[in-house]
Amino acid sequence: MFISIDRRENLEARHLQEMHKLRARIFKNKKEWDVSVIAEMEIDGYDALNPYYMIITNSVESSCVSGCWRILPTSGPNMLAHTFPILLHGSKAPCSEHIWELSRFAIEAPEKSTFSFSDVSTTAIRTLIEFAMNRGITQLVTVTTVGVEKMLIRLGLDLSRFGPSMRIGIENAVALKIELSEKTWLALNDAN
Repeated sequence: MFISIDRRENLEARHLQEMHKLRARIFKNKKEWDVSVIAEMEIDGYDALNPYYMIITNSVESSCVSGCWRILPTSGPNMLAHTFPILLHGSKAPCSEHIWELSRFAIEAPEKSTFSFSDVSTTAIRTLIEFAMNRGITQLVTVTTVGVEKMLIRLGLDLSRFGPSMRIGIENAVALKIELSEKTWLALNDAN
């Protein structure tokens, strides 16, 4: 497994194309979310904001993308503030160079569990946290399902909700804050 995190212009075009196809397979086909798909690729307006992407491939040379994540500072437009503000329950949306949003996390892993993350997912989370901490990011925010929230709690991350979960489409969604604290770092390193 090879994980890279960088901006669009520094990633290979074939990896970006495969990432958007993976997102279409996961979010449109599997999860049945109401997302736009063009030419078998899921792309939205937030992709135009020069985010960082995590791309997971089998090896450095592989063109097969098995996982991805989008990482965007909250100092500009982001999904929590502009697509899902209802999940803030009246709280002010984060807006800081030190608070970044995670979105479009998708993994196609051979091992499946309904109660915990796959080894690939756990490695991706650890890699993302290390990336963020190395850049002075102090908190991550994300909109996710209650099921994923439970797995993050089991993993031991230092997290809290903005408010109660709400039904969005076919999922019970929740907005989370993940503190990039010693507790989070130790939990991820104990997850080996």
